[in-house]
Amino acid sequence: MGESTDEAVWRRIVAGDARAFGLIWDRHADRVVRHLLADGHQQADAEELAATAFLELWRRRSAVRFVDGSALPWLIVTTRNVARNARRARRRYARLLSSLPMPQHVPDPAEHVADLDASTRLLRETIRSANPVDGDLLAMTALEGFSLRDAALAVGMTEPAARSRLSRFRIQLRSHLANASLEGGS
Repeated sequence: MGESTDEAVWRRIVAGDARAFGLIWDRHADRVVRHLLADGHQQADAEELAATAFLELWRRRSAVRFVDGSALPWLIVTTRNVARNARRARRRYARLLSSLPMPQHVPDPAEHVADLDASTRLLRETIRSANPVDGDLLAMTALEGFSLRDAALAVGMTEPAARSRLSRFRIQLRSHLANASLEGGS
């Protein structure tokens, strides 16, 4: 490329060579980010603000002023303006949020789960501790409404094998629930 000044590269950009914009980015992006970091911005914020400043550079490409052939002074001023605008926007957003009424208390769904009766808790524990294939069959047929045939295909077994496993699993569930109610009732 060989252009020694940003102004020479910029003439190519204005003439329609969008790839030349990358050269300006390569020359100045690190300095713009360092300037923002020195101003107290976090790394991610500094990178985002720098990208916004370069977007402004592109958007206002016909109005860029060069100092000794460099676009860096224009970029620094624009970066500072972009950063101030971002700070003002954050303050306005914080004021808006603080002006909103506090939300009504909504019960935490975890509180509901904690209040479940013992048999429901035992049922869930039994299903969780079951053979994964049995749990999958039960979930697909009882909860999701799949046919036994489709559930069997999904777990990779025949329909009669799935029917047998599901039947044994239901018996096991009933037994666990019956034992729990006997233990709780004593």
